[in-house]
Amino acid sequence: MTQPARRALAAWLATAMAAGVLLLAPARAGATTESSNGSTVAPGSRRIDPGELQRLLDQIVAAGAPGAAARVKDERGAQQAASGVADLRSGRPMRPGLTYRAGSVTKPFVATVVLQLVAEDRLSLSDTVDRWLPGILPYGDQVTVRQLLNHTSGVPDYTLEPLVRLYTAPHGRFRAWTPRELVALIAGEPPLFPPGTAWSYSNTGYVLAGLIVEAVTGRRLGQELTRRIFRPLGLRDTFFPVNRPDIPGRNARGYSIDPFGREDGPLLDFTVYNPSLAWGAGNLTSDLGDLARFFRALLRGQLLPPRLLAEMTTPVPTGQGLGYGLGLAVIETPAGRLIGHDGAIPGFLNIVLSTEDGRRQLGIMMNEEFATPAVYEAFNQAFVAIATQLLEAAPLGGASTRSSLRAAVQARQSARTAEALARAGMAVQAQH
Repeated sequence: MTQPARRALAAWLATAMAAGVLLLAPARAGATTESSNGSTVAPGSRRIDPGELQRLLDQIVAAGAPGAAARVKDERGAQQAASGVADLRSGRPMRPGLTYRAGSVTKPFVATVVLQLVAEDRLSLSDTVDRWLPGILPYGDQVTVRQLLNHTSGVPDYTLEPLVRLYTAPHGRFRAWTPRELVALIAGEPPLFPPGTAWSYSNTGYVLAGLIVEAVTGRRLGQELTRRIFRPLGLRDTFFPVNRPDIPGRNARGYSIDPFGREDGPLLDFTVYNPSLAWGAGNLTSDLGDLARFFRALLRGQLLPPRLLAEMTTPVPTGQGLGYGLGLAVIETPAGRLIGHDGAIPGFLNIVLSTEDGRRQLGIMMNEEFATPAVYEAFNQAFVAIATQLLEAAPLGGASTRSSLRAAVQARQSARTAEALARAGMAVQAQH
């Protein structure tokens, strides 16, 4: 890996994150409204105006994204909308029910399986990494399972190297990574801080958590996700496709700006590549409906006993305008909590959040990542507007809730920019 390649990706990460990853004129795909049992509800009875939902998605496409979709649910039912296209070449329209790569929305699924093993007394949150994966980290005897799940482990993030190879190596898209290879990328680095003393988002922590699930159960992580979550909840469009380059099911195609080229250059089709580079940190493919069903079941106590669900939703401070529990982001607003996760992986960006009781939910996705600052800003504006309207009975623009959500987005942007630059700086220094 060359120093210029690393610096180029770091610069693009910084630009994208500063623009707001939380997380072509539009071709409208239209909005639909349905009750929780699938029947149509009168638009006038809705808290969120379908026309406004459509307008917000159209703005994301107008900013440059190929397509965007959203699904919103409250006590009156669910409504969904889409804008733009799922496939630039064919012009196939975007639809809310298409599958896509969900990225880090994988993390709540993996954390749930870990906590189910805790409930079965097969694992403890205070177990060390060394207890289950001896020797995988030089300081594995100091890092606990709990710290892996809430990102207080201090384990450095591994993702820079695989991303550089994905975009620059001749056969980078089809490089198969094993989970232990991913951990080995940072195993020689010191921890970012003494475990348990600070917070830093680490994809490596969830690769380690997945390996611990396999060590405890003797089965592959994908098998455990399927038998414990996908199948019981009827998530028919959710998969964990290790070493499978295509996206299962009827899917949107994913696109990306070239982080080593011009910002105004052509979009690259990043639908097909080996997702093993993400594994337990972000390998999931799904759709907005399945993800909403998962979070609703989780928050209503269908997957974990009350004690462990309470632990999962109890956040530690992150310094990024939100809290982080055990695999869950927690945003506090005057109108109540929003709990869920965002996910960004080459080709796709999404965020899925629920109120604490799971009764109100929002999910929004676009089929572009990396993107320009204008696209990220439009995506964030849509998220804040939808979340504000979902939480407050007042018309769109509830100032206090909107301010809380915007503050969370802005604080997370600044912190992610700093983290990206710090990781890149360490990677470049390692070349000398």
